[in-house]
Amino acid sequence: MARLSNLMLEAMKFLIDMNCRRASARFWRPLAIRLSTAAVVVALVSPWGALARTWTDKQGRTIEAEFVKVVQDKVVLNHAGKNVTVPLSELSDADLKFIATKTGANPTSSIAATQITVQPSRLRQEFDGLGCGVQFYAGHITSFAARHKDDLQRKLYDDMFAKVPTRYLHIGIPPDLGPQTDHADGTLAAQDPANFKSCASLIDIAKAAKARLPDIELLASLESPPAWMKTNNAIGGGGKEKATLKPGMELKFAEYIWNFLAYMAKSGAPVKYVAISNECDWPHDQPGCFFTPEAHAALVKVVGSHLEKMAAKDRSVPRAILVGPNTLSAPGAAKDYLPAIFRAGANKYLEVVASHDYDPRGDRWGALRKIAGERPVWMTEWCARGDDESPGQINSATQYAGAMHEAFAGGANVWMAYDWAYPPRKGGEALIHIDWGNDYTLKKPYWVFRQWATPLSPRMHIVQADTSGPAATGVKATAFLAKDGKSLVVHVVNATDSEARIAMNISGASRGKPAARHRTTATEDMAELSPLDAAAGKYPDALPARSLTTYELEMK
Repeated sequence: MARLSNLMLEAMKFLIDMNCRRASARFWRPLAIRLSTAAVVVALVSPWGALARTWTDKQGRTIEAEFVKVVQDKVVLNHAGKNVTVPLSELSDADLKFIATKTGANPTSSIAATQITVQPSRLRQEFDGLGCGVQFYAGHITSFAARHKDDLQRKLYDDMFAKVPTRYLHIGIPPDLGPQTDHADGTLAAQDPANFKSCASLIDIAKAAKARLPDIELLASLESPPAWMKTNNAIGGGGKEKATLKPGMELKFAEYIWNFLAYMAKSGAPVKYVAISNECDWPHDQPGCFFTPEAHAALVKVVGSHLEKMAAKDRSVPRAILVGPNTLSAPGAAKDYLPAIFRAGANKYLEVVASHDYDPRGDRWGALRKIAGERPVWMTEWCARGDDESPGQINSATQYAGAMHEAFAGGANVWMAYDWAYPPRKGGEALIHIDWGNDYTLKKPYWVFRQWATPLSPRMHIVQADTSGPAATGVKATAFLAKDGKSLVVHVVNATDSEARIAMNISGASRGKPAARHRTTATEDMAELSPLDAAAGKYPDALPARSLTTYELEMK
């Protein structure tokens, strides 16, 4: 009994100590802390607990307290006989609904708005377009035609290309073209089409894209050369073994790439850009080929020289523009791979600086832009990773919007989603899920990508857009000014799990002209909203949790 009394006394001390903790992280009791049954009894019989309820903040921390009143943008709670104030912006949605029931008023109207300031006069880099890839599941995309479901095949192509104005289609160069042979004379492309069977779906998709988007351009990247060229005699990257090109295979490697380019051109699907490797900085187990910065730079030189030579020899095949280093890590590209290219003198062949974005450290896009000089900077692959069972994968969708924001705010000219389509799965790697030959589903990442792409066109300028205030860590704005300066597009993502109030200040916007709005949420797909009027010189709005809202405005 004495032990139980001591336990109750300790519990009371714990609750009384909480009385000294104001509205801060220390005020909240982590959910992980669990009182014993005896301590809970103390809390229930204590005088201040009679009308108390559990309050939860946005981090999941809880406290027992009684509601007193709302004062401006704070709530007054009575905890352990003492009044404490907590910002409304820290409370969970359930707590805000409780307050609304008690007061008969919407408490969110008292929460300070997150401020978005857009300065169209502060021009940054040009926007050159968006793209998306067909990397592993080209056969799924063409599966409806394979089952003679031509109407469904056309509908899918319309959803991919007619309704989403992308500028780039990123395809993979198959690792199994032709027999193990010498490609030196460049005549393989004109020989047996059977050597290029694995290009069939890529060509069909490229032609469908071109029919709907005449200005679309192809980027082809090589994940792995043929197995017979590699040190592990396999397509896989070898993991820790870091499989790479066998010594003396550099010219054959270049010839292999040119033969692919020649076949695509002669099949009516010319490739404008080529990356000679895909994530060569990473020891993949999946298809891949590892290159040190020095080996990669030497290969850029060999391939670049060979493409120039073959362009002069066969003018029916356009000379492809080299893009690179196309690493997994943008910081690694800036620190190691690009400097190696410049040291080797291979930079004269590299016309586009590019990297994937799976290593989000530091000012990576600013670093690449500094090295690139006048060259454009491309983000050539990103996708959401990990299981996502949110409605339609809306959590992944807002991650896509956040990734686009980071790249364009950092200095990139182009952003490309990883893959148009995957088989149905829990992960958010692709925009569309295709049940082979049966049907397909447009996921929330598709709708966010489509909403982002629809109002944009190449040669717009990214302009300065800053966010401050209560939700600034999860609310991000990216602004694009039309080439003629007459219109502005602002994409605002709310990647938090709570509604966020904003006030958007746009210098130079036409007074009296409302902003057109579209929104994607867990329950909306690029929904057209009523136009938003300015109030006191700003555009006030409420962003639903996990949403992308797009504003289109006329400028003076």
